Amino acid sequence: MFAVENLHKSFSEKKVLQGCSFSIPDKEIRVLIGRNGVGKSTLLKIITGILYPDSGDVLLNQRSLLRDPTEKRRVGYVPQSSALFPHLTIRDNVAYALKNGRGKEEEIDTILTHLDLHEYEQAYPYQLSGGYRARVALGRALFSNPAIMLLDEPLTEVDHAKKTEMLPEFKKILQELSIPVLYITHDPREAALIGTSYMAMDANGVTQVNSAEEAFSFIQ
Repeated sequence: MFAVENLHKSFSEKKVLQGCSFSIPDKEIRVLIGRNGVGKSTLLKIITGILYPDSGDVLLNQRSLLRDPTEKRRVGYVPQSSALFPHLTIRDNVAYALKNGRGKEEEIDTILTHLDLHEYEQAYPYQLSGGYRARVALGRALFSNPAIMLLDEPLTEVDHAKKTEMLPEFKKILQELSIPVLYITHDPREAALIGTSYMAMDANGVTQVNSAEEAFSFIQ
């Protein structure tokens, strides 16, 4: 179980998060939908440890993550535009967590095979399509043995037809992890295909809703 409890965060006089609270059970893919500027990026930065909240807590299995440095939080993070290391091969990108003492070398081949990346393992990111770069970014996050997954619009480089093809596969992989997943997107169809639950975010915080359609209507 992952939980955010009464998070507050301000920058100078601008209040970005004001009492943000929600929880995500294991095995659930919670899609978060909100307009730009409502605090989604700030929320992710607090969960990953890049930012510290003014008050509130972030809990994983009832233990606060705020006491841990970023590299010890076991948060798998897939950013927008994949953010791969251009000078590293696909294999080395996936296995990057080894540099921080995370992951097991014998699991690299399993992940490459699972994501259909084996034939590209010695290629470089610029040689791959947007869809395959997204697979590499997901593989890198999976290799770190996460206890929670955060995906911030991970398919922005992928066209709609390819998204429709990839999303059922991504959903199956994420559900097999049996951990909480927070997935951010601005695409209603993507939200409907990937999510098992939904919440909308506005200046007042987050509200759990029953469907992707309701989430998008909530923020109109």
